[in-house]
Amino acid sequence: MSAWGTGIFDDDTTCDVRDDYFDLLAEGLTAEEASKSILGSYHEEFDDEEDLEVMTLVYLGLAGAQLEKNHVLENIKIKSITLIDSGAELALWEDSNKEDLEERKKVLAAFKQKLLASS
Repeated sequence: MSAWGTGIFDDDTTCDVRDDYFDLLAEGLTAEEASKSILGSYHEEFDDEEDLEVMTLVYLGLAGAQLEKNHVLENIKIKSITLIDSGAELALWEDSNKEDLEERKKVLAAFKQKLLASS
């Protein structure tokens, strides 16, 4: 996993999730089917409890992709907001400079607001 900025999609994991989601939709899967497929593949490799930082990125990538398609699933929305509120993903930013950490917090707060506003 590698991040090059503080944006939601400035990370390998979130970009991979978004690309996979779009590919699955293009193959004809529904939003629910595509989401289930992606989460299933990541759950095979990572655990929600032990790998919370990674799973947060997975959910953020999925929620962001769904926002782009204007069809955010309620379960993805709720889980993403819960993970943002937990602050777990910020552990990945602890070794960054303070400005990047503060910017990431702002990005996550703005993303949460977009999720809350989505239907």
